[in-house]
Amino acid sequence: MRASISKILLHITIVLQLCGCATMLPSAKQAVITPWSDFEGAKSSYDRIIPFVTSMQTVRELGFDPYKTANMKVLNQAQVVNAVLPSPLQNPTTIPQGISDCMRVQDGCVGYLMEPSKIDQKREGNFLLDFLNFKRNTVTTGWKFSALIVVIDDTVVYKQWDGQPKIETTDDRTNPLGPLQSMGETVKVLP
Repeated sequence: MRASISKILLHITIVLQLCGCATMLPSAKQAVITPWSDFEGAKSSYDRIIPFVTSMQTVRELGFDPYKTANMKVLNQAQVVNAVLPSPLQNPTTIPQGISDCMRVQDGCVGYLMEPSKIDQKREGNFLLDFLNFKRNTVTTGWKFSALIVVIDDTVVYKQWDGQPKIETTDDRTNPLGPLQSMGETVKVLP
C-alpha cells in the first residue's frame, strides 16, 4: 500500500513538473538559404538594381545569382509575361516597356525569381494541455521577400518586388474534449 502511494506521488510530481515545461513544446524553423539575413538586406540589394542600366554581372554581385544562390527560379518569356500582366489584358498601352521588350524578343528574355524568407513557428503555453490536445498556441514570426528580375541581352529591363517585412501571427486552438476531439471525425455511424 505504501509503495503504491509513493508511485502515485511520483507520477503526480512528474505531471506537475511537465505542466510548466514549455521547453518541451515543439517548434519549427523554415528558412530559404540566401545571402540576406533579414528583409531589409534583401530589399536594399534589390533597390540597387536599375532597369535598362544594371548588368547581369552586377545583379549576380548583389546576390541574385541563379547558379550560386539557392532556390532561385529561372523563368522563360511566357512565364515572365504571365507573372507580370493581368489576364485578360485590358489595355495594351499599360504594358511596362521592359515587359513589352520581353514579349518582342521572346527566347532572348529571361526572368529570375527569388523568394528569400525566414519563418519560425513556436508552440507556447502549457505542455500537458498541448500534449493532450486540449489547448495549442502557435506563434509564427519572420519575414518574406520576393523579387522578379527580367533580363534581355545581359541587361535588366524590368523588376518588381513584394514581401512581408515582419510576420507575427498567433494560432490558438482549443479542443474541449482533448485527445477525444478528433475521434468524432473518424467514427462512422452505421445504419
